[in-house]
Amino acid sequence: MPEEFRTPEAVPQMSFTDKFVGILSSPGEVYDYVAKLPEKQHSNWLLPLVITIVMTIIFTFVVFTQPPIQDQMHETQMKAMQQRVADGKMTQEEMDRAMEINFAKPGSSMFLIFGSIGAVVVMFVMVFVYSGVYWVGGKVVVKAQAPFNKVLEVYGLSLFIAAVGTLISMVLIVAMGSLYAQPSLALAIADFDPTNKTHKFLAAVNVIEFWQLYVVGLGLSRVWSTSLGKAISIVGGVWVVWTLIKVFAEIGFGM
Repeated sequence: MPEEFRTPEAVPQMSFTDKFVGILSSPGEVYDYVAKLPEKQHSNWLLPLVITIVMTIIFTFVVFTQPPIQDQMHETQMKAMQQRVADGKMTQEEMDRAMEINFAKPGSSMFLIFGSIGAVVVMFVMVFVYSGVYWVGGKVVVKAQAPFNKVLEVYGLSLFIAAVGTLISMVLIVAMGSLYAQPSLALAIADFDPTNKTHKFLAAVNVIEFWQLYVVGLGLSRVWSTSLGKAISIVGGVWVVWTLIKVFAEIGFGM
């Protein structure tokens, strides 16, 4: 008797709205869907990235046109440059010229334009960097066979949370008149000092970021077919290393 051939059962499609709401409320269902799909879906990472970029541009133009934020940034710039002068890394004349340049002034047109362009470039690059690091981590630690595009889709979909976090941060910053009023332990610091390593580490302990990290770990556990604990350990390890680099290498802690 000839063997009966069966066509694979079609995976029900999820709409954009289903994915957005699902990542926020029931991410496991969304990532089960991603894991079952045999083909690539570039929209799974591209659309969340576009939305996050748009939210970041809105954040830039809303936050950095607030007078209290401009004053705060100007003061921070002045302190940083004065420290460089004191350390002999630049002269007083070089500092004065730098402060006179238009794009160095918070809230100026050039500041907003170049800040937005820089954010777009950094975010686009970091999507692939994070996905690449997770993909390699999965290969090395849990011998995962999932292709790179699946890891990219998992991380990309988590950007829906980043977009929501950007909105929440924008509201807090505008309401409290402080650039450091974000949903992190930095809220407990009355006089936040961006040059203080302890303050920078506390700012990195961000509720929204931890939410996103958990969701990424959950998604990776589904596409890697491994335990949530192992996936979370990889994601958490990457966070720890990157946070220490940002704190001690004096890199901005917003990314």
